Amino acid sequence: MSRRDLTDLPGAGDQRDPVEEFFARERADLRDLPAGREHWEGIVREARRPARRSWLPYAAAAAVAAVVAAGAWAGLVHRPDDRTTPATASSQRSAETVTRTVTTTPTTAPSTPSLPAQATTPSPAVSTATGPLPVAQSFGLVSMTNAGGNVLYALGSATCPGGNPCTQVVTSRDDGRTWVARSTFTTLTTAGARTTPTGPNQLVGIRFAEPDVGYVFGSTTLRTTDGGRSWQPVDVDRRTVLSLETDGDRIWMATARSCTPSDLGQQGGCTDVQARTGRAGDTTTTPVQANGTPTAVDAAWVAMDGHDAYLNTSVPDPARRGQALPGPLVRLTGPAGALDPVDGCDGGVWASGAAAARGTLVGLCATKGKPAQEWSVVVSTDRGMTWTATPAPGLGRPTAPGTWLTGTDAKRLVAVTGGVPTSSSGTPAASALLVSADGGRTWGDTGPGRGGAPVWAGAAGGSLVYAVEGGLAYWQSTDAGQRFTRVPLRR
Repeated sequence: MSRRDLTDLPGAGDQRDPVEEFFARERADLRDLPAGREHWEGIVREARRPARRSWLPYAAAAAVAAVVAAGAWAGLVHRPDDRTTPATASSQRSAETVTRTVTTTPTTAPSTPSLPAQATTPSPAVSTATGPLPVAQSFGLVSMTNAGGNVLYALGSATCPGGNPCTQVVTSRDDGRTWVARSTFTTLTTAGARTTPTGPNQLVGIRFAEPDVGYVFGSTTLRTTDGGRSWQPVDVDRRTVLSLETDGDRIWMATARSCTPSDLGQQGGCTDVQARTGRAGDTTTTPVQANGTPTAVDAAWVAMDGHDAYLNTSVPDPARRGQALPGPLVRLTGPAGALDPVDGCDGGVWASGAAAARGTLVGLCATKGKPAQEWSVVVSTDRGMTWTATPAPGLGRPTAPGTWLTGTDAKRLVAVTGGVPTSSSGTPAASALLVSADGGRTWGDTGPGRGGAPVWAGAAGGSLVYAVEGGLAYWQSTDAGQRFTRVPLRR
């Protein structure tokens, strides 16, 4: 309606009906609006502006999307320009105002009409609810992602009504101060952190390229462009996605044709390993041609250094049953292919980008000459062209499934013993979190190691480090891992 002043309406002495005349004028002011997809998308964009909240119940019903996914080890997105800043009062007021309970059904996104179904599930109903809902009491944290702008997402196991296992996506818009439930996948499960997906309908993790664009992945991979309100399938050529990372512009995946439970011998694990990539937010991906990629592994994962992507693999050692060794480190960007062997290492390397030092890679390998007795820390400051290896006896003996390493720079490192993802069907390895401030020469225990058993850690920019141990909390350090604070997910 136009903004006419109602005092302009005719008075009681006018012979015409004032109410009828008012509506006649208002009808004259109406204009026809064009129909079609572009007009609808314009309405949706306008409705998403923060000042307009009344649209949410209607848009949630109109944007119903079906969901299917699978897998389960913890991870964190490393974006090239992430910086963590204290949340402002306005960000604390912008808590979620809508959440959705989603049961899953395979569907085909409009942009990919030939997209194959990646899992088979019943055709269930989808329900929505308004108002912020708390994180489930049964929530067990598996994977975290920092989306930038003080926005965090987490994926975890939960128990749905009726006692059935399911998974839930939760989010914080104020850098972890408050958390609410976003989506619940009622036909999907997660086996826990560090676990490679070896069956259908398992979730492996969650990554967001920006505050509203992200993915859940595993036996089936899904994308959201509206902060988790709706999800669409991603074409990954019917593959299992073991790992997904992003620089904010592109996504990079470690995939396999299939994975079966392994005993870390010659049986089981993942076959036909392939790296894939696509633009963040798209529903299509393409394979990366990289020579030297092992075809059969126990597990595989992607590591980012700025815009550079690398593929790590864990390869069972047939000579030592129960032992998983690093495979060759494979560059996925620039001149793609396996990097040269590192002097001082027996076999390959597991590496990740130092979050606060662009171009620096930190990693682990079995020490040359004594691969069963000692790890060595390896560092490259020229994107993997040259390396230095430093023996690290403080990390203990190389045992299955392996030790996970992250770092803020070449000196300040955080390790989780037994923290490498695995296809093993055995009892999960015991874990401990250790910290070094001298490039791996010496190591000491830290807060989470004494208060729990973290199974994963990730450096997220500056001196920020996260550690995950499951349950309704995670650990956060703002001094490169020297001290950690427990952050609850229900506040």
